[in-house]
Order: sequence, then structure tokens, then C-alpha cells
Amino acid sequence: MADLVLVRPLELGTLVQVDAICRAILSVACLVTVGCHAKVADKTLPPFRIIATDAGFEAPDRVAAGLRHVLFENHGSEIHESMLVKLPKGISAENYVAAVKKGSLFPEGALDYSGPGLTSPGETAEMWLGVDPGQYILICWNSGHAKTTPVHPFTVEEVGAKDDRAPKEDLVLKLFDYRFELSGDLHKGVQVIRIETPGPSMHEVDIYRLHGGKTTADLNSWRKQQGHGPAPAEALGGALDSHDVHRVVWLRKNFTPGHYVLHCEMPVTNTELTHADVGMVREIEIKE
Repeated sequence: MADLVLVRPLELGTLVQVDAICRAILSVACLVTVGCHAKVADKTLPPFRIIATDAGFEAPDRVAAGLRHVLFENHGSEIHESMLVKLPKGISAENYVAAVKKGSLFPEGALDYSGPGLTSPGETAEMWLGVDPGQYILICWNSGHAKTTPVHPFTVEEVGAKDDRAPKEDLVLKLFDYRFELSGDLHKGVQVIRIETPGPSMHEVDIYRLHGGKTTADLNSWRKQQGHGPAPAEALGGALDSHDVHRVVWLRKNFTPGHYVLHCEMPVTNTELTHADVGMVREIEIKE
């Protein structure tokens, strides 16, 4: 027969001490956890840097959800842009590109999230835009690149990082059907432009600085030829369209004296025309 072992019950005072110790441990654990989360939430992230080359994009594979500061650099020999596209569930980057190669300008289920517009070699474009969690790609739509240049897949993660702070705008650019409306005058120097799309259609804006002796008519003709031949202007970036016309983006640019053109090449539904063809072009002179 096994020996009986008598265990003395804990006294009330001891129980109170054990309970206090447990509570203290839990409190410390909670504080550590909250502290870690707070640290992530307060973390300042570097800009989402995108480098375009003639062979594709160099960019991070992951980025935090929220308002992000985007730096776009064109290291290629041709004009490039960088559209951020959110893919629908079950659709891979390969599926998207296959749809594009079949002629689709807006593959089903994919959502355009804007991005830096047409940018000449050696130029840099800077913007702020918002992204939601999901699977994305970067794609260049200029001059047939969407069918020939590899896209760059990346993931937008909900990691608790705080939004980047957009700089205070100097003026607002509104993209209407079919005109550009500025709240003030562009002038020499660094300026921040807040871009809104009252629509009702989707729009985009590319910013060009005309070369000496060239005109807006030269620019329009050159773009109708998909940018083939000598460029009559420098492409300085801009803001590509978004599936949600209520989204706002910010551009920051150093403007030098010269003649500029705001230009929208979104297609007019069920036609061969673009918004530029129906008047969505605006000339601006920036003086010394």
C-alpha cells in the first residue's frame, strides 16, 4: 500500500503573495507587449524607393500599409513610369501580364493605386500616396513596356507602422472632365501640389517641361506616336490614375523657369481618343 503524503494547504498570506506575484508578472508582460507594438507604430520608415531601368524595376518586396512616401528614379535610357496595381485574390502577376498582352488596359478585378507618372532618364519624381494591405505589382505602361518589361511584385503589409506625413501643399490641382484647375500659380522653386480628382472620370497628370522652340502641339503629336523619336520635352513625373477618384496624392517638385504642359492620356471610353485629345492639356509658364 502506497504511503500517504500530506500536503499542507497554503496559508492565506502566502496565497495573497502568490497572487500579487502573478499579477505583477502579467502586468510586466502586458507592458512589454504594448511597448513593442507602440515601438512598431511609432517607427519612422524610409521612403518606398523605386528605381526604373530598361530591364524592369528595383524596389522593396514589402512595404507597410498606409500613407507612404515614394521616391521614383529613372536610371534607364527611356521614359518610364510606375503604376501601383493591387491584384485581386487568386490572380498572380503572371495572370495580370497575360491579360495585358491580350489587350486589356484594366485587367478584371485589379485596382490602380496611382503612382509616379512619366519620367525622363536621370529625373526623379517624389510623391505621397496611400496603399492598403494586399498583393501588388509595379508596372510601366509607357510605349508598350507593360507587355515587354517585367513587372515587380510586392506585398503591402499591415504592420502597425504610422503613416508618412505628407508635406503641406502650396496649391491644389484638380482633375476634372476634361480640364486641369489650379488653386494658384506655379512659380520657380520647390513646391508641393495636392492632387484631387473631382472627376467624375478617372484622370492622371503628367508634367512636361518643353525644350526650347518646341510647342504643346509638338508634344501632343509625339505622344500620339507613343513617344517615338526625339522628345520635344522632359517628362518630370506626375500622378497616374486611381480606381478610387476620391483618393488624394501629393507631388513635390523643384520647378525651374520654362514652359510646362500638364497632360492627361487616359483613354476615352469606347474610342481611340485620349483625354488630351478632347482638351485635357494645360500650358503654364514659370518665370525667372
